[in-house]
Amino acid sequence: MLVMLSVSLWSFGLANLAKSSSSSEGLFWDRFLYCGSVFIPSTFFHFIVAILGTKDSKKNIVLLGYFLSLIFFVLNFTYLFRKYMFPATETGINYLPRVGFIYNFFLLFYAFYLIYAHILLWKGIKQAALQKRNQLKYVLSAALIGFAGGLTTFFPPMNIRIPPIGNYFVIIYIFILTYAIVRHQLMEIEVIIKKTLVFAGMFVFAFGVFVTITLLVSRLIGGNSIISLAVSALIITIFLRPLETWLVNSTDKFLFQKKYEYKQILKAFIDEVIMVLNLDEVVSSTLKLLDQTLHPYTSAIFILNKAEDKYQLYNASGLEDKSITFSSDSRLVTFLKTSKDPAVIKQIDGIIGVSPEIAGEMARLKALVVLPLMLHNDLIGFISLGKKKSDEEYTKEDLEVLLDLARTESIAISNAQLITEAAQSERRAAIGTMAAGIYHEIGNPLNIINTKIQVFLVGIERGFYNNMSRDEIIQECRNILNDTLSQTNRIADITRRLSNFAKPSKEFKPQLVNVPEEIDEAIAVVSHDLELERIKIDKIMPLDLPQVLADRREMQQIFFNLIRNAAQAIEETGVITVKGLTTQDSKVRIEIQDTGEGIPEEKKNRIFEPFFTTKGPKGGTGLGLSIVRQLVWRNRGEISFNSLTGIGTTFILEFPKGA
Repeated sequence: MLVMLSVSLWSFGLANLAKSSSSSEGLFWDRFLYCGSVFIPSTFFHFIVAILGTKDSKKNIVLLGYFLSLIFFVLNFTYLFRKYMFPATETGINYLPRVGFIYNFFLLFYAFYLIYAHILLWKGIKQAALQKRNQLKYVLSAALIGFAGGLTTFFPPMNIRIPPIGNYFVIIYIFILTYAIVRHQLMEIEVIIKKTLVFAGMFVFAFGVFVTITLLVSRLIGGNSIISLAVSALIITIFLRPLETWLVNSTDKFLFQKKYEYKQILKAFIDEVIMVLNLDEVVSSTLKLLDQTLHPYTSAIFILNKAEDKYQLYNASGLEDKSITFSSDSRLVTFLKTSKDPAVIKQIDGIIGVSPEIAGEMARLKALVVLPLMLHNDLIGFISLGKKKSDEEYTKEDLEVLLDLARTESIAISNAQLITEAAQSERRAAIGTMAAGIYHEIGNPLNIINTKIQVFLVGIERGFYNNMSRDEIIQECRNILNDTLSQTNRIADITRRLSNFAKPSKEFKPQLVNVPEEIDEAIAVVSHDLELERIKIDKIMPLDLPQVLADRREMQQIFFNLIRNAAQAIEETGVITVKGLTTQDSKVRIEIQDTGEGIPEEKKNRIFEPFFTTKGPKGGTGLGLSIVRQLVWRNRGEISFNSLTGIGTTFILEFPKGA
């Protein structure tokens, strides 16, 4: 709002300066436009750090900018800023200033804040998520166009004969920003409209009261200004607060639709989240639900890291500091553990506000309410909620439904963590079944190394090398060492692949993945568990198959599980075909086909269910395909299958191709 006001003052002043009929009139409008211009650098910089979420870290620079703007605002009315006005009709403006030496410092100030803001904006675009990146691109485009035109107004005062065409570019600047706000939710447009309406309503009321009382008093008692001011102040004091409350409630009613149906929200949450077995989806769905219903400025979910005995931030909305953690003995965590009640800053219908020490820890989260996530009397995490965008306080009714949501969230998080642990257990179990194959794979190169060395040592003992020259003996040693190095590299490659496969993934890291390479890795690992003399693997992959944006280790697990399942479906001899192609809608499609027994019709609807298996009690955990589906969805893919009894099964994966 401030940057728009500054630009508007500058633009309005420039338009009137262009048609000034005298130097004195030109001087007035030139001073007027610079009243706005001197605040453009500081307000624009403030605007950029605000939308980037770095306002706190750049606080001193923002304050310095406003301080310098105030100095130049005062100097604008002196001869140090401009000496006089001169006719310049050839530029399209009747009068222009001849600037003073202070004007040069103003240009430096202007350039520094403008360039710095654009650098921060550019860095923010590269680091932002997709939606935020699109928003910031519009801001950058608008700023470059607007300032490119605006800077032309500096040329004529510096004797550079370029027409100042800034006003035309400002129109484009405002249009692009307006489009970004409305179309891409650049800013909280509801909050902006609400605050504007509330401020405008209160201003009109206060102004109307003052004018009305002044007119009445002047008619009744001859215009006593002191009495009229006292009466006006009394009436405004009495009615302003109720008026503000009415305006806030009115704007909330139409903008936020705040009075939501709690039971419907709870049911929607349970239906959508309780059966989700992916922790990322559980948390993101919860934050999205809270944002759509309560509209908090900030919300965050912390989950206990058992290994480090800390509560770590898992995901958040509107929270700038992503590195916040809480130890198990922090005051906030201790309160949640012992009371099992929500922590609130202010008293809410009988629920007492927390102590100043706990309130201080909640301030780090910008939280008014913190909800415990309890499971079997253990605190597995907590949810923090900041101030509502509607400016309303949290009520007891809010807390009741939020505690129900927290209880459901606890179960959902626990289920997702169990599935993750079970997936890792399945990995380890798969590694265990490969032990014999691994021993054979590593045993062969070890036997070769052992044999080569023993033959060489026996030859030395029996004098086979006595008649050989020194160079011949060195060459023989070199051959043995080269063979040994080749075999140890083979062992290292086997152990590397198995280590990478068995190692638990600590975080989700999407990157561009080469699908054929990861399939080769999965085949290399699963081959230790297969009798390759009875099962043939055909790989049909085009050379130009696009990469996909996914977590590389998770893609390996997807391919490993599906290829291993295909092998286990083949009872005697058979073929597994792994084929890659690009679909008409530019997706990467991978088909894994086996010539096994197929899936019985009555079991097709259940194969993705957790713990359901067609292999009998000793055939597996029943988690493989359930985990595969979760991993595919997590990497923005889709999975389906076709199966005919007695002929075989084909699993079909589709992923969007990477950028």
